[in-house]
Amino acid sequence: MPRYYFHFSDGKHFFSDSVGLELAGLADVRDRVVKQIRTVKSSQSEHHILDWSDWKMSVVDANGSLVLEVGFDLKPIMLKLDN
Repeated sequence: MPRYYFHFSDGKHFFSDSVGLELAGLADVRDRVVKQIRTVKSSQSEHHILDWSDWKMSVVDANGSLVLEVGFDLKPIMLKLDN
């Protein structure tokens, strides 16, 4: 199975995933992104972050190619269509 890396940014800082996850394909990647975004948003609720507009999650494959990019509003910014 291919390995994917889930990076995210708040618009100022970049948080890198150096471990990644093996997933079957793009549908699993999308599911994981939604879960991770929801987890980050709920874990930051005590910090009272109200503006998530600059936050995004980027997923790359083992070659470093961008596969999916989603804003924290859960709207895709970029989606690789050939997977």
